[in-house]
Amino acid sequence: MRKYVLIFMIIGLIIPIISLAGCTQQQESVTQESQNIVTTTNNNVADEYKTIKDMWGRDVKIKKNINRVALLDFTGTYIKVMKIWGIDDKVVAVDHSQMKNPFLKVICPRLETDIVDVGNSREPNYETLAATKPDVVIVRAFVTNKNREEAYKKLVEKLNSLGIPVVILLHPTSYEQPNVKTMWEEIRILGEIFDKKDEANNLISYLNGYVVLIKNRTKDIPENERVRTLLFATPDYMLGKRTIQSYFLEDIVGGKNVVEEGSWLKTSPEDIIKLNPDALIILGHAGYLPPEYVYEGKDFGINWKLVQSINAIKNKKVGSLGITEWRATIEFPIGLLREAKTLYPDRFEDIDPDKEEIKLYRDIYHLNDKQIEEAIKAQRTMLNPH
Repeated sequence: MRKYVLIFMIIGLIIPIISLAGCTQQQESVTQESQNIVTTTNNNVADEYKTIKDMWGRDVKIKKNINRVALLDFTGTYIKVMKIWGIDDKVVAVDHSQMKNPFLKVICPRLETDIVDVGNSREPNYETLAATKPDVVIVRAFVTNKNREEAYKKLVEKLNSLGIPVVILLHPTSYEQPNVKTMWEEIRILGEIFDKKDEANNLISYLNGYVVLIKNRTKDIPENERVRTLLFATPDYMLGKRTIQSYFLEDIVGGKNVVEEGSWLKTSPEDIIKLNPDALIILGHAGYLPPEYVYEGKDFGINWKLVQSINAIKNKKVGSLGITEWRATIEFPIGLLREAKTLYPDRFEDIDPDKEEIKLYRDIYHLNDKQIEEAIKAQRTMLNPH
């Protein structure tokens, strides 16, 4: 009897041990399985995102596949690039400057149908912007002073607090010494964001071809023979050396800016007479102003009748650029050709800027004849007279 009791006691001890071992193995198995699930999930998350270094040197984590984009870019450059790459259907929101741009409406008709206006590019309507559920907000920052810099920093902080990543790219005039190379950097980063690196290089090469052409024809002009030029931006500004437009004029076209300091300066007939430029380039900032109106002394922007004595008008060296051709944007090569033809007609006798404009619209935007006609008309959107 004692023998059986002893056997039952031994069996009673063995069964819990076996059960405990089984539970331990099962728990280890579950734990390992959970680790595998976590590892797989983490790998999937890692695969869905990438890091972009923006032009402020910030590492920004964004989705690999961007489907919804908000563009805070008063120049409209980035939506044009996306149009060229055939991905402008990803744009869900833009700032008000883009929304009202007549040329941009030709290039991207969706602006008038299903893209949301979120207001000012530095202080957008955050509620409206967030409601569009963008995967990323891309900002072309125009940082020319500390106040502007702080405004953009607040913009980033606010959007990040809403869970929206922000990529900051810099307009060339944001730099102490503006240069066309920073424009190429903007396009290159856009190529990284949208996995369009080859397309970015092709676009840069196309636009830079015009830069090289013009620079090669003007690089041997002696300093004392470079045409003294006033860059006049409608309605009543003149542009100093700390602008990308001055860089275009001096480093590519081969002219000499008569305004040696500053960036955007209010001007008057008295200022223009005092500077007495040998050439006048009118930039369509607030609207297009044709040379004929200047020669006729009309009151557009300023009263041109009061400055008929300057050399530029007397010698018929006035050139006008369209509403986007003067900007650091896709059409800037056409603006450079118009400047070069005005300053040095003999060196560009074989080039017709109007024909090159049509060629550019056809080559990169793939516009048809009717659309090209509309684009040209939009570029010549007139400045409103006083």
